[in-house]
Amino acid sequence: MLVLDVRLMVRENIRGRQLPFVSVIVPVRNEQNSIRECLQRLLDQTYPSDRFEVLAIDGMSEDGTREIVQAFICGNGHPTVRLLDNPKKQRSPALNVGIRHATGEVIVRVDARTIIPHDYVEKCVRTLLETGADNVGGVQKPIIDKLKNRGNSSQTQFAVGLAMSHFFGIGNAQFRLGKQSGYVDTVYLGCFKRETFDKVGLFDEDSAVIGEDTDMNYRIRKAGGKVYLDKDIVAYYCPRDNLKDLWRLYFRYGGARAGNFLKTGKFTSWRQLVPLFFLTALVVSAIASLLSVGFLWLFISLASVYLAADFVVSAHLSIKHARPGLLFVLPLVFGCMHCAWATGFFRRLFQQPKPGEYWGH
Repeated sequence: MLVLDVRLMVRENIRGRQLPFVSVIVPVRNEQNSIRECLQRLLDQTYPSDRFEVLAIDGMSEDGTREIVQAFICGNGHPTVRLLDNPKKQRSPALNVGIRHATGEVIVRVDARTIIPHDYVEKCVRTLLETGADNVGGVQKPIIDKLKNRGNSSQTQFAVGLAMSHFFGIGNAQFRLGKQSGYVDTVYLGCFKRETFDKVGLFDEDSAVIGEDTDMNYRIRKAGGKVYLDKDIVAYYCPRDNLKDLWRLYFRYGGARAGNFLKTGKFTSWRQLVPLFFLTALVVSAIASLLSVGFLWLFISLASVYLAADFVVSAHLSIKHARPGLLFVLPLVFGCMHCAWATGFFRRLFQQPKPGEYWGH
């Protein structure tokens, strides 16, 4: 076990109290390929092992996930790991089960497929103590470095990773850009004060197709709390490796954002409006062009400006990363992300989906 950051220990000793006890909650469902590594990374954290627990909340997995967790607990003798049931099978109920059973003063959320560094919990707790925020989080980064040396089979995956961490792809979402630390509208995952849930309530289980992170952070800020992003806190993920799965992902993202909009009547950032206005203008001008040459030129102009911007950004990234093939893939990736998000948003506005419809991976 590595030694915990000295600054954190000294600061807490000066305050005359122990480090806060931390409950790490991990919602899982059919995650047999990732749950073992996830648990091992959590138990290898630099945070003192006697000051945290891990709660795996299982959505009645059918692939052996439960057996892996149980074997992990029994075989390795880890009493700090507990397995809890989530009969509702969805993510928000899983998080709420974890919170209700957690004994920690601090709640840290980790997803089974996310790859966290060994000092992840330590940095989260330190930032929470230093800033006094109600929720802190870090940057969601693709594992691009490991993909650089994998040949052409990972070209799409590499392109997706770049697009999901570039301004042209995701706007000013700081939890993906990771340019600066500060107070933000939302963060990835989250490290919460336990008392925060007493003030704003648990995660929303009733609203259909909703971004649970965005909703929780909105409620925190509405109640006068603060959400803080520390660019030095990093959680890694493996990007989608094909356009079909990328479309499904961003279609779901757009639908979830529409769910948040229908619930609150507000957007949390201008970046959410851009793809909506663009797609609307493109479709309306295309239809109206059947009646007017002016609208035809408007459609051509809009499409041309977008395609030119897409090409310029893609060319720049291709040169920067010395991968010429990206020039043929990145434009498709950017277009897929933007169109899927906007399409998912509009579909959600005009349907009556069941809660959790877009939850699946």
